[in-house]
Amino acid sequence: MKRIISLTSAALFALPFALLADDGTIISDGVPLHYSDEGTGPAVVMLHAFAGSSDLWESNGLMPLDGFRVISLDARGHGDSGKPTSSDAYGTQMVDDAIRIMDVRGVETAHIVGYSMGAETALKLATTHPDRVLSLVVAGSGWSGEAEAQTYGFISDALGGVATFGDFMAAMAPDETGTSEKDVRTGFAMLSAHGIAPDQDAAPLAATAGGMHEVIGLSAAELSAIGVPVLGIAGEMDEERKNVARLGEAIPDFSFVMIPDADHLSAPLAPLFTETVSAFLKD
Repeated sequence: MKRIISLTSAALFALPFALLADDGTIISDGVPLHYSDEGTGPAVVMLHAFAGSSDLWESNGLMPLDGFRVISLDARGHGDSGKPTSSDAYGTQMVDDAIRIMDVRGVETAHIVGYSMGAETALKLATTHPDRVLSLVVAGSGWSGEAEAQTYGFISDALGGVATFGDFMAAMAPDETGTSEKDVRTGFAMLSAHGIAPDQDAAPLAATAGGMHEVIGLSAAELSAIGVPVLGIAGEMDEERKNVARLGEAIPDFSFVMIPDADHLSAPLAPLFTETVSAFLKD
């Protein structure tokens, strides 16, 4: 019997650590949050984009990340997390969710990596909980202001009038002819890589967008107080590129990398994106 136990223990320790990763749910202010906690080393918390999920970080190869403990979560209203339909349940509570997952998982400080909505959440987190942040990667969104708040308001109103996110995309899509079947397949593949499901309920996403004014609109003084290294990344063809680069006007320790020939959806899936983030975290 002892030999069987010994052999079983040895086999377990021989398994790749990814197979022993923790995948579960915590409750944050009454909302279930799905998370994955994988690897060993300094902690990295990853925050995904609007309408997507934590699937993004597996799609682009940042999870698992050699030498790091990576915690990714589906933001409330997204993925496998709970989906309140009131905007009062969002806003700065999304920042609180990131801190709560760190607390529950026993993480005192972490590197924070965010894309788009996740980048905006990461910046807000760094200004409200500076003692919990080792470094920041903010990609796909940057120094957002009134114009971006109005855009989120427009998105919230538009989503409030449809049943699914796919309906919203169809209504917002330009009326173009000549789109090839290959282009359509490529577009759906990128949406899937982000964890964006066209058939997901629009109401929670409308509520998410309706609360984002609480997260964005940071002042120059707030940004200049960020005392950790910050890496900004954006695709060359991403309309948010200027907002990301503009963070260098306020944040003391800021560097910027542009992903050539990439837009908002394709940038985080480019090999250069993953290589850049990995090198920054290991520096």
